[in-house]
Amino acid sequence: MLTVALAGRPNVGKSILFNRLSGKRLAIVEETSGVTRDRLYATVTHDDVSFRLIDTGGLVTDPDALEKQITTQTEAAVKEADLILFVVSAQDGRTPMDDVVASRLRRTGKEVWLVINKADNEKFKNAWADFCSYEFSPSVTISAMHAIGTDDLLDRLLKKASHFSETGETPEEEAPEKPKDVAFSIAFVGKPNAGKSSLLNALAGYERAIVSDIPGTTRDNVDTVIDWQYKNRSGETKSKKILLVDTAGIRRKRSIDTKLEVFSVSRSEAAIKRANVCVLLIDATAGISVTDKKIAATIAAAGRPCVIGVNKWDLMKGKTDRAAYLGWLRNELPFLAYAPMILISAKEKQNIPALMSETMKIYAAVSKKISTGLLNRAIREAMEKQSPAALQGKRLKFYYATQTDREPPTFLLFVNDPGLVMGSYETYLKKALRASLKLEGAPLSLEWKARESQYHD
Repeated sequence: MLTVALAGRPNVGKSILFNRLSGKRLAIVEETSGVTRDRLYATVTHDDVSFRLIDTGGLVTDPDALEKQITTQTEAAVKEADLILFVVSAQDGRTPMDDVVASRLRRTGKEVWLVINKADNEKFKNAWADFCSYEFSPSVTISAMHAIGTDDLLDRLLKKASHFSETGETPEEEAPEKPKDVAFSIAFVGKPNAGKSSLLNALAGYERAIVSDIPGTTRDNVDTVIDWQYKNRSGETKSKKILLVDTAGIRRKRSIDTKLEVFSVSRSEAAIKRANVCVLLIDATAGISVTDKKIAATIAAAGRPCVIGVNKWDLMKGKTDRAAYLGWLRNELPFLAYAPMILISAKEKQNIPALMSETMKIYAAVSKKISTGLLNRAIREAMEKQSPAALQGKRLKFYYATQTDREPPTFLLFVNDPGLVMGSYETYLKKALRASLKLEGAPLSLEWKARESQYHD
């Protein structure tokens, strides 16, 4: 049976959500006392599908006991859970205590869904943007008190539980195999009318490209393979076969904006999972929408390399300053801080080679293996330049690191105490490594593990 744990700081509504999920629309509910007085268990059953729900309460606000209590509660939930619902408050926004919990959960390796609770009215509909940088996906906005969005959350959990009961594992949507001889794949994602189809057409007909259509694995999609021709550093003409994964054809559903947004994001999620590199297209004339931000957050949560293509830039001539616009755009999409931005016009075929060159460079970067020596030098230099702050009188000490995976590049760092890693310092270290290891445009994953100092001093 799938085990789902609720986790979060005090007063975010975990217990109300626990009661809502365990008591609404359900055929069978069984509640028993937890192993400790701070936890409560329920077996949730609907239409012969069941999952086990754990409520973790009792987190204290005393600063001296906060770190210890968060560790105790999180470890208790994670030890039993297959899936964790990280509950935050839309009304309070992001808090330092949320950051502590998020950091703990991120290092567990367990699947985490972000649940933004207390979104009781329209003014909180965009509250999810405060939490995007946590990079947990999916994110669900609800009000447990008023039963807003909780039915949808329950349906997702039941679907997950049904798969788990059959396979013993949580479902993971795997990308299909790329066609033979294809170097890598690019997903064009963005809201409707951002110019995805125009860009696809421009690429398909550019410089005598050879094009073949391949039936897509997702409904209504047709993937396209192009033979992209480019100049290498020596000036020679080379070519690569690249699979373009398009999300064109997103249809309005009775002109209801919320339905359109849901459909846009769901189609983008499918394309993002299938591609090696994402190109997020932004309509320069329309600015940033909620849909743009949600798709960007999905890219970050999926750990995908990304280029932000600012389309229709030809229509912005004389209307805005380039540097000011790019600065504003960067502030609007902080969770894609690692993604380079390229100004293009798909319709006029302007700067498209630069966009493609950037995607190839990024894919080459995330695909390579970083030598252990180079990685350790880069980390030590970054930490010497900016030392981690002390936490409760203790300071993080680094011993050594190694690369454990690619796409995205994943590094395992051995330290004295992973609990001393602050979110802000991890962000700094990722930025420093991206620059020193030439990984611009690539998301990085840092994993932390305790190691006794006497073995490596």
